[in-house]
Amino acid sequence: CPNKSLLTTYPPGYEPTNEPGPDAETRATILVPWKFAKEDGMLRQKGRLLRPEYRHGTDNDNIPCLLYAGGFNFFRSSLLDVCPYDSKLHGLFFGEEISMAVRLYTHGVDLYAPPQTVCYHLWKRNQFRVRDDDGGSGNARQRENSLGAVRIQLCGTGRGLGTVRSVEQFQKELGVDFKKQILSPGCENASLADEAFVSSTSLGLDVEDKSDATETLTSNDMSSVFKLVGQFLNEY
Repeated sequence: CPNKSLLTTYPPGYEPTNEPGPDAETRATILVPWKFAKEDGMLRQKGRLLRPEYRHGTDNDNIPCLLYAGGFNFFRSSLLDVCPYDSKLHGLFFGEEISMAVRLYTHGVDLYAPPQTVCYHLWKRNQFRVRDDDGGSGNARQRENSLGAVRIQLCGTGRGLGTVRSVEQFQKELGVDFKKQILSPGCENASLADEAFVSSTSLGLDVEDKSDATETLTSNDMSSVFKLVGQFLNEY
């Protein structure tokens, strides 16, 4: 159902001095669990590159996934009536994506990765000021309060959760234990076969490279985006 579907992933990166051109990466990426960070206990996620010939065995070309990318997500606006952004997560950078992912899941929203690359992202941070702890002790307190709210959500009792599916189901399908901060073997494959991936290593689009920098796209790139998203919203 288009009203309960969302397209999301971490796009491949590019260099400002060499914008995406005819030889740019076109293979699909999918979000997978990576690790639990020691400093805050939040799950980090990363993108993995898929082989172009990979087919996941359904009539829908989009690839099912469970994780959400804050910088690349397309869906019908009516979905925000069901599962809006949490406006109380102040000062939070690491944690807002997993909060959105678990809330979308419990509201019965299905997430998908596009079957090919449709845009690119500047992942390097050195040219930009992108921090989640700027602003002194006041912002630090806000961040800790927000982290606490997300931890409660991941335990299944926080605000904004739905009743269609449970947080326990989300953990099981994702292959993680939020309370014990454990990753299950194979969770890095996002329920796909080993041979679906280009290599056993990640694409390098891990969440520690997450940036709020604006993507640079050519008009041809944007045409690809609108065509793919239009098909997604109208046909699924």
